[in-house]
Amino acid sequence: MLLSLINKFCILLTIPLLTNSLFAQEIKNSNFKEKILLEDFESLKINTLSVQIPANTRYLPEIRLSKNLTSPDLQSNTSLLVRISADGTGIPFDVKFAKPYELGGYSIELEFHIYSNNANGELFLYLLDSKFQKHKIRIASLNYDGWKSFKIPIAKEVFQSDFILGKPSYIEFVGIQINSAKKETKDKEDLIAIDDIFLTKRPKYRLPSSGLEAFH
Repeated sequence: MLLSLINKFCILLTIPLLTNSLFAQEIKNSNFKEKILLEDFESLKINTLSVQIPANTRYLPEIRLSKNLTSPDLQSNTSLLVRISADGTGIPFDVKFAKPYELGGYSIELEFHIYSNNANGELFLYLLDSKFQKHKIRIASLNYDGWKSFKIPIAKEVFQSDFILGKPSYIEFVGIQINSAKKETKDKEDLIAIDDIFLTKRPKYRLPSSGLEAFH
C-alpha cells in the first residue's frame, strides 16, 4: 500500500518537471530564431514622429530623413538624422513613434545601426510591455566617430508571457531618448543617424496544427 502511494506521488511530480524541461528546450533551441527588419526608414513619414523636450526648454533639435548619411554595411538609401546645435547640447529629449512597433513572438534582441560624430551623450530605447510597464533600456554611448552596430538583449528585460494561451501579448517599441551631454567645445553640432533596425525573435511555443484543443 505504501509503495503504491509513493509511486503515485512520484508520477505527479514527474509530470510538471517534464513539462518545464520541454519548454526550456524550446526556449534555447536556436533553430526557431528569426531575424526581421523592423524599420528601414525608406517609407517612414517624418510627421509620424513627435519630439518631447523638458517643459522649461524652447530648443528643438532638427530631425529629418537623410539620403546622404547611411550605413556602409547595409543596402540602405535612407536614415533618420538628428542634428543638435551647440546651443542644444545638454538637453535630453524623446522621439516617439505615432504608431509603436509591435514586437510579436518572444523577442530576443534589437539591433541598431547608428552613426555619431563623437556626440557626447547616450541613446536609450523605450519599450512598453503587456502589463503597460514602461522600460528604458540603454542602447549605447555616442562617444565615437562613424558607424557602429549594437545588439541589445531584451529577452530578460521585459514581461513577455501571454495572459491567455493562444491570445498573444505584445511588447511595443514606442520611441528613443537622446541624452545629449553639454559640450565644452563651442560651435560644434552633434550628428546622430539611425539606419536599419532589426528584431530577432522566436515563437513563444509551438501550437499543434489541429489547434489549441490538442495542446498539452
